[in-house]
Amino acid sequence: MELLAPAGNMESLIAAVQGGADAVYLGLNNFSARAFAGNFNHEEFKEAIKYCHCRDVKVYVTLNTALDEDEFNNIIKELEFIYKEGVDAVLVQDFGLFHYIKNCYEDLEVHASTQMHVHNLAGIEYMKIEGIKRIVLARETPIDIIKEACKLGVEIEVFGYGAICISYSGQCLMSSALKHRSANKGLCAQFCRMKYYKEDGKHFDDGDYIFSPKDLNILDNLKEIYEAGVTSIKIEGRMKRKEYVYLVTKTFREAIDALMDNKEYIVSKKRLEELSLLFNRQYSKGHIFKDNIDARMNHFRGNHLGIEIGEIIEVKKNKVKVLLHKDLHQNDGLRIISEPFDIGLTAVKIEKDKKLVKEAYKNDFIWLDYNDDNSPKKGNIIIKTSDIKLLEEINKQIDSNKRKSKINIKYTGFVNRPFTLLIEDENSNAIYKETDYILDKANNKPISKDDIYRSLSKIKDTAFEIDNIDGELQNVFIPVSVLNNIRREAIEDLINLKSKINRKNKKEYLFSLKDKTTTTFKNIIINSDNLKEEEKYELIKETPIVNENLIKEDHNKMILNEIGDLNGINSHCLAGMSLNIMNSYAIAFFLDKEGIEGIIFSSELNNEQIKKALVSFENRYGFKPITYRLTYGKRNLMIIKNGFINEKVDYIKDYHGNLFKIEYKNNNVYIIEPKNYHINNEYCYGDYLIIKDNQEDINKIIELIKR
Repeated sequence: MELLAPAGNMESLIAAVQGGADAVYLGLNNFSARAFAGNFNHEEFKEAIKYCHCRDVKVYVTLNTALDEDEFNNIIKELEFIYKEGVDAVLVQDFGLFHYIKNCYEDLEVHASTQMHVHNLAGIEYMKIEGIKRIVLARETPIDIIKEACKLGVEIEVFGYGAICISYSGQCLMSSALKHRSANKGLCAQFCRMKYYKEDGKHFDDGDYIFSPKDLNILDNLKEIYEAGVTSIKIEGRMKRKEYVYLVTKTFREAIDALMDNKEYIVSKKRLEELSLLFNRQYSKGHIFKDNIDARMNHFRGNHLGIEIGEIIEVKKNKVKVLLHKDLHQNDGLRIISEPFDIGLTAVKIEKDKKLVKEAYKNDFIWLDYNDDNSPKKGNIIIKTSDIKLLEEINKQIDSNKRKSKINIKYTGFVNRPFTLLIEDENSNAIYKETDYILDKANNKPISKDDIYRSLSKIKDTAFEIDNIDGELQNVFIPVSVLNNIRREAIEDLINLKSKINRKNKKEYLFSLKDKTTTTFKNIIINSDNLKEEEKYELIKETPIVNENLIKEDHNKMILNEIGDLNGINSHCLAGMSLNIMNSYAIAFFLDKEGIEGIIFSSELNNEQIKKALVSFENRYGFKPITYRLTYGKRNLMIIKNGFINEKVDYIKDYHGNLFKIEYKNNNVYIIEPKNYHINNEYCYGDYLIIKDNQEDINKIIELIKR
């Protein structure tokens, strides 16, 4: 089972590799679903490929955002670059990008990002037919479906540790609707980590962070994940510091290695505390192992909780007296749990018995300075959010650079011939070199095998370690400089050989599409449970956006809302808004499918972006497609599986006074947009309306959208 670790920047990448990752995933400076990670420019990416491949670690690039037309044109250039540089696979969300890669890069491995919203067997089967190599399942997928998924002949990747999105990935519009920062473009403002209140403004009993899940941790269930047939276990954390990446990766490495040796692995109390210090929101086994709301959610806080270290017993101006429950070091990071806001501080000065000290211990009484407009109170808990000694120790381990690729060296040294060198690694990568220098018979002191060994083994600063050196040697003289040169050249050649992947040439995009310029649908379609059919519009049925048990169904005259809906026989259907269609290639992907007459654009596009997609489509394929756009209605901003709070509420309110209606359907909870989305339709064939309130005057709405 592959161990896949995050790399938000080069430091974290090195930490992941040194921690024992089999593969890393990273983003370039654009088109990554973690836009605020450090990410990699082109030169850094080349260095990353070299560093990882020389240590037999794979590199996956996250191109997992939904792309408008301009972005698509730019990503084509990035794709060509990473393809030539030897990326092992790309993760994608956008169906247009998947379609383009499939037609142009036949030997590039593609993984379906969790943002693609593949969460059932129907979706897995369909994407397998389409040629996907691996699917990163939605975090909501339970172990019983994971087991069935692993039987379908496609690689399955699951998250095993780290932050959990409360909403189904790819289906969260909260950040986009409220802040114009699209989660589908890597710009999530994390509204799930903020406070919410009851409709009357009162607090919730369990805490106001009602959408904030605990972090995922399935270390104790790795055996079950492995036996299910999972290909890759993934650690979340491209926004996390390198020390976090290293220790989590190292812990999973130890656990997987123990599993492979049929040994039990129990995370020590010390290690669990170290992991908690680096980052935690408490831990859960998530939907994978069917944790209930209390086990999944942390309504107390939405940020790093560290570990409790003490309690305030006295407060003076900008100073607090603390009874320590655990040891404290100078420059440890701390936070006072307080209301209305927590107070952050660093233990720069620790005063004990009226003296400044560098360390204090459990049961000590100490004074700490704080600088904040908020005042702490007696009884407030203090948590440690970073431990300077732990960080120093982890950095020593990272810097020890113990991760090496083993090589064997063979040589020959015969009279009147060049000195030859053959270096081979464990994966049969081989480099053969000969010197220009022709060896002479030694008149005095011949070179010895020990001399050769000493020269050839000078590779400590490289990615390699020598497993064996052996050779045949006659009575010859060889200058040490010749040996050093051939060793350096051979190692450099091996680095270049391992860094690159032999690629086929990119194919030209020559995809042709059958004209689809007519439709059975009217130009106003409405999703509503409350209206009656009229001549001026058409009521339309939709497939569920989430259908965990979907295997194969047929559809007629419906909107299809998830990729599993294509795993059947469809007639007179539209590809729906939740498929995040933003570009001309994505339109082509869906219109190429039997029974799909048109598409509904993502509501995150503006009219100018839609115009560019339609112009590009018509220029490339020769006809204007049937397209709709949402022009009026309240969208589902979040879709949450199995609820988020035990108390059933009909409305919640945010800090700015926005009132969100809560709808309950089957096992899912829907957070509804506070106000009706409304925009004019300048370029699409038709309008798509969502009518949730049966008191709305549909004739007035139709007049409104026609202006």
